[in-house]
Parts: sequence; structure tokens; C-alpha cells
Amino acid sequence: NISKTYGIGERQYLGIYNSAYAMNYSCPYVPFPLPPIGKVNSGLLTTSLFEIDHADRISLPCPFSWPVSAANLKRCLLVSYLPIEDSEKHLVIVNLHLEAYDDGEGKIAQTKQLREFIQSEYEKGNYVIAGGDFNQIFPGGLDKYPNEHADLWEPGIIPDDIVPDGWTLAYDTETPTCRLLNQAYDPGDTASTQYYVIDGFILSPNVQLNTVKTLDEGFTYSDHNPVKLNVTLKYA
Repeated sequence: NISKTYGIGERQYLGIYNSAYAMNYSCPYVPFPLPPIGKVNSGLLTTSLFEIDHADRISLPCPFSWPVSAANLKRCLLVSYLPIEDSEKHLVIVNLHLEAYDDGEGKIAQTKQLREFIQSEYEKGNYVIAGGDFNQIFPGGLDKYPNEHADLWEPGIIPDDIVPDGWTLAYDTETPTCRLLNQAYDPGDTASTQYYVIDGFILSPNVQLNTVKTLDEGFTYSDHNPVKLNVTLKYA
């Protein structure tokens, strides 16, 4: 029930049975940009064809102080636990959207907490997949889509130590996952805007990466393209 969706509750409208939701943005009125965003009540949504045993919302550090914090996202991890047949372990799905418009310190603190959390879940014997918008460029992303607009927004850079030993960073640089919103989308104009690869996944050592591919939807549904992941759980 927000201005951007014309009052339509998307989760209820879709009627998804197996899902988990974590609010990360609630504000009576967001006064920026122009025209302003208006009322916001939104968050992260994870959907599944399989049973979700339970889910948790884990708050992430906020780099903003009041009053700026009042109109900004309250970043979090949405952690869903899917039971595995004939096992006491879970497939742990971490849905994330890390900081975008900070000076970099917020991203660093949030990424550190993410790394510590996924490592702790793996040490319990669980299978872990963390994915979403990191707002940080994946390796090779700058080579494929060099930043030629220093005056426009820039994401951070994925730190070298984001992946614990034995873990896999899964991403695809063949197609950009995100475009800048400095102008209306024009696929023929690549000189006046910027593209990035900032969406992907982290897989624990007991999750085998089969394929990962960014689907070129032409940014039809948002300023991001979806990233499709195919994995196999490695049973001990």
C-alpha cells in the first residue's frame, strides 16, 4: 500500500503460498527525488515452491543518523530456512539488499556482518545461499562496464575477503544486472549512462554451482535484470 505501486499490496496480489517477508522501508512520506517517492511500506520478499520452515529478519548496521535515517531504508537480511528431506539440516536462503547511498562505511559494516552470519550457519551444517543486490561491483564488472561517469552514482567494490575459504562467488558479467536511473532507458544510448554487475550470490562449500546467468530482460520490470542460479546440494 504505497505510492509507487498505486496502493496495490504486491505480496497479497500475487497470492504466493510459500513466502517470507521482511520490511526494510517504512516512511509516511519520502520527499525525494523529484517527483517525490511519497509513502513507502516495502521490504524483501522470498518465495519458494518448497516449504519454508521459518524465517528471520536480521537488522544490519545503519550508516545514517537522524533526520536522514528517517527517510532511508533500514537494511536487513531476510533469512529463510527450508527443511531438507531425511535430514536435520536446512537450506538457508539469505535475501539481501545492501547499502547504496552511503560513503562506503555502511557497505563495509553490512558486508562484514553478512560474512560472519553465513559462516556461522555453515558451521552448523546447513547449506547456505546468500543472494541479492550487494550494491558492490563483482570481479570483472568494471572491466566489462568501465565507469566513465565520475559525476554519477558509483557502487562499491566487492571486497576480496567477502568469500570465506572454500566458498563460491556466483555471478555473470555477460549482461549487466543494473542500470543507472539518471535518464529514461534507451538501449541504444550507452554513452550517457552507466551499467553495473552488482547482483549475485555467495554459496557455501556444500553447495555446488552448476550455472549462473543474468537474464537480459531489457530492464522491463525495474532498474535490475534478474540473475538465475542453478545449484546442487552436496550431500555428505
